[in-house]
Amino acid sequence: MTSTATRDADMAAPSLALVRSEDPSQLLAQAHAILTRAFSLLDPPPDDALDAPVRGDSAAPVGVESLLASIEISEQILALAGATQMSASVAFRAGRIAQQRADGVPRKDLGKGVAEEIALVRHASPARTRNHLALERVVVESMPRTLDLLARGKICAWAADEVAKAAICLEDEDRARVDRDISAQLPEVSPTRAGVLARARADELDQAAALARHEREVSDRHVSIRPASGSTVRLSALLPLAEGVAVYKALDQAASTARSQGIEGTRGQHMADALVARVTGQEEPESTSVEIQLMMTDKALLDEADDVAWIDGHPVPAGIARRFALHGDPEDDTTAQRFVRRLLTDPISGRLTAADETRRRFSGPDRRFIEIADQRCRTPWCEARIRHIDHVESYADGGATRIDNGAGLCESCNYLMETQGWIEQIGTGAAGGHDGSGPPDESEGPEPPPDRTLRLTTPTGRTFSGAPPPLRWPRPDLDVGSQDEDRSEHDHSGEHRSEKDRLASPPGPGG
Repeated sequence: MTSTATRDADMAAPSLALVRSEDPSQLLAQAHAILTRAFSLLDPPPDDALDAPVRGDSAAPVGVESLLASIEISEQILALAGATQMSASVAFRAGRIAQQRADGVPRKDLGKGVAEEIALVRHASPARTRNHLALERVVVESMPRTLDLLARGKICAWAADEVAKAAICLEDEDRARVDRDISAQLPEVSPTRAGVLARARADELDQAAALARHEREVSDRHVSIRPASGSTVRLSALLPLAEGVAVYKALDQAASTARSQGIEGTRGQHMADALVARVTGQEEPESTSVEIQLMMTDKALLDEADDVAWIDGHPVPAGIARRFALHGDPEDDTTAQRFVRRLLTDPISGRLTAADETRRRFSGPDRRFIEIADQRCRTPWCEARIRHIDHVESYADGGATRIDNGAGLCESCNYLMETQGWIEQIGTGAAGGHDGSGPPDESEGPEPPPDRTLRLTTPTGRTFSGAPPPLRWPRPDLDVGSQDEDRSEHDHSGEHRSEKDRLASPPGPGG
């Protein structure tokens, strides 16, 4: 998602008062310029230049000693930059809360939206930034020795985070004691070991805090999924220690049983199959019935073209997508069913224009359209799952319940939009004459999708914007003329024409 950050002098909130005469942001800008210059001197030479003889009139290459020193100093700069950003973030939080208090914000709402403002300028998700800010407050406010080691490049930001995680449940006084007792050892150990040392000392100082940390870590149990390749995903579970060990041993035992029975496959494959079988209740992974959201071009689906397909936001080779979508025999109850929700996209931008209802009826087709089109929370860099469909112009203010006024947001970001000072706007309205209420009518040719660019303005006056992500790679170089010829060619083929009409026209309520 592309973003822009601008500051309007007339709209911006009053800047935070600086005690010092110098502006740290200006000094950092100067440092950035120097780093940019150093980076330009380290451009790698062309491949053919590596074997070419050195000429007397050519610029001398950077020596290996200088390169190694550059790596060492860069690491120190990274640590110092981390300490600087950490201190600035904590100071920003304090300043914004002071502003909110002066503006009469209720005590229970103080600090609300601050982490989200920091997340936007960091290009990070709000959830991750909230967690980082909590750890940064521990280091900046209670552990000065650890912060000093980070600023001097003696430890890395990872080590500081591990120490903060171990001490976060302690009172400020005990945090300071942990900081004092282990700081001398931190430069000599790995980040993981630094966390272990801090945790051991914290447990000695406060048994109740150790129990609280245990309860907090157990309460953080969850299951997550992320793509690993075009054909696989990585399903992860964070579980309490005893339960996690029990699950692994059960899967390992299932794999041992399969191998003893002579079933082909590696131990890892058998464990993965056992996991699927026990979670879904199906003995074979292939027998699981699923609904997939498939985006393919008509040529890839009908003519076996090589255009990449997309399944649930992940790119998949067209051949694999066809095989996956067509797997199963509808007349055979013992065979898994692959329910396909076909997604129709704009041929140039790649953004969603229509979605049919092959699988089942939905009470809100516009809601389903937005969920598929937006894929993830529309707040820049959030990437959380969509939980709410937000009226960008609120319903109470006359905002219409239709696609060009809706945005998919996670629960946290949706509530954030109700916080004082946050302004949310979307697009300029419908495009190409379409009113935005439902998929466009294709009877007179394709129309561009509604403009659903979302713009967020923070209480400090910065504006960030982004359009919905494309469901496939955009094709700005697409030749419209050749596209029209292809369409005409399909119109003369009864088989292709009828299939295209069937894809473009959603069925009735009966599915």
